Amino acid sequence: MSDFNKYCEEAAKEALPDSEDEEDIGDEDTCSAQDLATEFQLKYKPQDEVSVSLQREYVLSLAADQEFSRMAAGLSNSAVHIYNLDSGAGKLENFSYLPPTDSPQHVSICGVRFLDEGPYNILVGTTDGYVRLYDLRLRGEQARFKYTQHPNVPPVPKSLSCFDRNANGRIICCGTEQFHSNAFLVFFDVRERQQMGVYFESHEDDITSLRFHAQNPDLLATGSVDGLVNVFDVKEPDEDEALLNTFNTESSVYRLAWHKNVYDKDIISCVTTTGDFKSYECEEGDEVASFERPDVTAAIRRKKAANFNLINAHNQEDGGVFLLAGTNFNKGEILRSVSVTSKNSLQPLANFQGNKQIVRDSLFDSKRSLLFTGGESGIVTVWTQDTSGTAVSSEKLKAKKEKKSRKQAPY
Repeated sequence: MSDFNKYCEEAAKEALPDSEDEEDIGDEDTCSAQDLATEFQLKYKPQDEVSVSLQREYVLSLAADQEFSRMAAGLSNSAVHIYNLDSGAGKLENFSYLPPTDSPQHVSICGVRFLDEGPYNILVGTTDGYVRLYDLRLRGEQARFKYTQHPNVPPVPKSLSCFDRNANGRIICCGTEQFHSNAFLVFFDVRERQQMGVYFESHEDDITSLRFHAQNPDLLATGSVDGLVNVFDVKEPDEDEALLNTFNTESSVYRLAWHKNVYDKDIISCVTTTGDFKSYECEEGDEVASFERPDVTAAIRRKKAANFNLINAHNQEDGGVFLLAGTNFNKGEILRSVSVTSKNSLQPLANFQGNKQIVRDSLFDSKRSLLFTGGESGIVTVWTQDTSGTAVSSEKLKAKKEKKSRKQAPY
């Protein structure tokens, strides 16, 4: 038995209070193994796996530079593991390490992001209220961003819940938990190393996710436990003027992502804490797609929605969107994806066989069709397409898609 498999067995025996330790609810596929292989025409296999901690720390956040030459994994103990990626071979190499925050209290990661297009400058956000900037070519922190009280703004909590940087690497925005009936968006100027301003009137509960647009440095989407998704133009110093649109998910926001539809219009998508998926046309405000937890559970061909775990929404190279979903059944064994083919339709896409954990975050390199996952057993996995057997190539799938009318697809 390899050291890695031995680690996985030992980790599974640990008694920790997390979703992997919950008693399994009986579950099974809704179709035969033969039908499953036919419907999920893409098969993925683990090309490389690394364990980040013998203490079984969670992998809570993954980030990669624009070329996917380097990847970072943020852990539940606030440490960050960084790997160079041989994308041709799908291998993680040359491990380096940013140590946990030196604090008497428990501090966790609330996000990891590369500052710009390159693989050297990395931002690490932690729940003790700091975003730290590192240059991986140098030693130590290069800058530290933390809120300072402004006389015209209510008191801001000392902890952070999420953060992001904008497309040109000039602005950092941090979200906070609710504090004195307010939830805050705090902005910093990266080059000037100083605080810029605060929004605090648009959300009424914890900020759970925020994402700058990948190309437009002034466009920011934020989500909260209050169920609202807000879109801001951060060029505007006044919060009321900056708020462009608001969408009510009627749930609690877990994760946001940006997409484009076939008309090149911006789409903002939301995964809710209840496992639903919703997306909206950013400018017009129209709902583009809405799938509840049982809908996606059925699409990945599983019976029990109670086991279901919607992880992320990713962009494909052809402009399509797919949802990555799993279950808590058998320690997260099931991991599959479905494509959003229309407003009311989900199509089985890929089956990821050999998953060893409940996945908490994922990245997708659409150019090379590589998926990266991290989760509750402290494992980072690189998934590549298994071209053996009867798997249909992505080129054939793309050709099949192009036969459909583009006007019928929301993305």
